[in-house]
Formats: sequence, structure tokens, C-alpha cells
Amino acid sequence: MARSRKRRLWLCFVALVILAAGLWAAFFSPLLKVRSVEVVGATHTEPQAVIAASTVSDADNLLLLATSEVAHRIERLSWVKSAEVERILPGTVRVHISERKPALATALGGIHWTVDAHGHVLSAQGTDDLPVISGWGDAGLEVGDVIDNPEGLGALRVWRALEGRLKQSVVAIVVPTPERISLMLDDSTVVRLGSATRLDAKQEVLRDLSRRLQQEGRTAAYIDVRVPTSPAVSP
Repeated sequence: MARSRKRRLWLCFVALVILAAGLWAAFFSPLLKVRSVEVVGATHTEPQAVIAASTVSDADNLLLLATSEVAHRIERLSWVKSAEVERILPGTVRVHISERKPALATALGGIHWTVDAHGHVLSAQGTDDLPVISGWGDAGLEVGDVIDNPEGLGALRVWRALEGRLKQSVVAIVVPTPERISLMLDDSTVVRLGSATRLDAKQEVLRDLSRRLQQEGRTAAYIDVRVPTSPAVSP
């Protein structure tokens, strides 16, 4: 009995030693220190900016790394829509980036800003191939901001609702007030939308009017669909 008890105690001791060695290897061994950070999917965001925002360094243990917190820090970058952080043994952190898409440009305070469809300010440089939000006042924007003033929100709501050929033909959204939103089309037609309400009905009426004008071989200076049931056309 005594010999059997000693054997059990010895086996327990050995098991504890093995467990302690395993825990040390998992959490304190230099073999599991972060050796590299890989960035995948970043086009507008510099990989070094992603690595800097992650604050991951070779002092971090791969298994102890809080990947959700790292992803949250990276998602503060202006172009980053979402980030997924992956551990790859023995010492690599891989960051998968999904970026926001530029949708519109606007000139405020003498700066041409690029924004996405939800108003995230992506950069302080506009591009010529993007439709422009115009007619509104200086919103004091900075990279990383989200447009939240009534004029900007109205313009963004209109842009997200536009479909098909109409969306492709828009060169500017003019929004002096939230109730006086107009579209400038690539054929110089002005579409008066009014407020950013009943947009499906307004687009349907606009499509019907545009089709009729095309069939008749006519063009319009403006098309007014502010009240969808009572549209107006100026030749």
C-alpha cells in the first residue's frame, strides 16, 4: 500500500512538472514571441500604418495576444472598415484588412475630401472621377471624421438610394439645405429632388420621364420630382 501510494504521488509530481513545463512553453517561451506582422488586403492603407496602429511588437506573446483589441485599434484608421487578426504559429500575426470604398468628394474649407457612402472621411484629397457634394457650408472636417450635419446626411442618403444608370450619370449632388437637394447629371440635366424622402417613388417617376423624353428626342434643362405625383419638366 505504501509503495503504491508513493508511486501515485510520484506520478502526480511528474504530471505537475510536465504541466508546468507546458505552461511555461506556451506563455513564456521565447519561441512563441511575435516575430512578424503580415498585412493582407490593404490598398489605400500603408502596411506600416496598420502595424503601428496594432501596437503589436516582438515583446508580445502570440498566445496571450488579445486579437479583438488589436483589431479594434486597427479599425480606427480612416480607410479600414474592418480588421481580422489571426495567430499563425510559431510567431506570426496576420491582419486581414477590409477597406472602405471611396464614393464621393467634397470641397470644404479649401480642402477636397474623399468620403465613403456613409460619410467616413477617408482622405484630404479628392479625385476627379468621383461625384461631388456641393452647395453646403464648411463642416470643419478632418480625416477619420464621419459627416453628421443635416446637409451632408441628406446628400449621403440620396446617394445610397440611387440605382443603376441614374447613379452612374450623377456628377454632383447640390445640397444648400436638406430640403433642397438636386442632382447634376452628365448630360447637364438638373434633377430637383427636394428632401431625401420618397426616393424610390422619385426615381421611378424620373426614369419614366427620362424614357419619354428620349423617345421623343427631347432634352430637359431640369426635371422636378420633388412631388412625385406632380412632376415638372423644363425643356
